[in-house]
Amino acid sequence: MPKGIPLTEEEQAKRRHEIFHQVANVFLKKGFQETSMREIAEAAGLGKSTLYDYFKNKDEILVYFFEDQLNDMTEEAQKIAMQNLSANARLRQITEKYLESLQANKSLFLKLMQESQRLKLESQKQVQAKRYGYQDLIRALIDEGIREGVFRNVNSLLAARLLIGSISSAVYGSRSTGSPQEMLQETLDIFFKGIEIC
Repeated sequence: MPKGIPLTEEEQAKRRHEIFHQVANVFLKKGFQETSMREIAEAAGLGKSTLYDYFKNKDEILVYFFEDQLNDMTEEAQKIAMQNLSANARLRQITEKYLESLQANKSLFLKLMQESQRLKLESQKQVQAKRYGYQDLIRALIDEGIREGVFRNVNSLLAARLLIGSISSAVYGSRSTGSPQEMLQETLDIFFKGIEIC
């Protein structure tokens, strides 16, 4: 894109997405904190000054990754949440999509989750706000199930956090009891038997 011709918001977002995915392998091999902006620019085939047109600093690159992933997962979950199905059927579908997303980016997610602990507090809060948005969607579905009389009257936020944490364990746990899909189904069976009204 020639200098002086501003990108649209959509073009800017697309280019940021491309840049991140061009440099993802560098982060996996070297580590996010250990990779310089110069190395990121080189991996993306950009000059360093051009990279700064898209990302002001390294924190912004990492925050972008989490926001991009969480936006995609939340959008997918919202589509499922709007379907004309029971609350528990929609919740199962959403958790299956969440598992797929974690598996598709397993190594990168794990590496960058560790790196995110080193982000500045303001950046951590930015990522956390997106996580909370996803949690709240799950929570709302559990609340809906409670109102429908399908689920017991439980602490829906805690239930949402337990469910999300359990799926992460199925992907990242070091003591596997089966494939991630099998572990997810067992986790869901345990979870739903705990909150459903018998």
